[in-house]
Amino acid sequence: MAFRFSLAGVLKLRESIERREYLALERVHMEIAYAEAQLREVDELRSLLVERRQTELAAGIPAIQLQGAFEQELALEHRRDAMKLKLEELVAQRQEHVKAYELARQKREMLDDLRARQLDAYLRNRAKREQSAIDDLFLSRRKRSD
Repeated sequence: MAFRFSLAGVLKLRESIERREYLALERVHMEIAYAEAQLREVDELRSLLVERRQTELAAGIPAIQLQGAFEQELALEHRRDAMKLKLEELVAQRQEHVKAYELARQKREMLDDLRARQLDAYLRNRAKREQSAIDDLFLSRRKRSD
């Protein structure tokens, strides 16, 4: 008789849940990386605008252009603030997903350990039965030869 784990369906479900949580965690990691890249891009663009404004100020520019440059910088600052808030939300989501993934992994590992213990017990019992059968065969042959 082959080994059969009675909770195989539950184990498969736990593996599926763990995989789903892992993929959700990976998605949040990708979103965080994307948000961080956008934040760096906005910072670089803002730095370029500030440098350009400083250069133009030194050369002398009309007030309307200066006002336009300040408005661009202000818009970038608002965008940067919104992106930082989004990044903070994503970091909080990541923490939630880490907890969910860890819980799913623990539940799956618990069933994996149970399966491993049951398989080990099954293999030990099978080895004992096989050894017992070999011993019985040896004893029966020995009795016939006596």
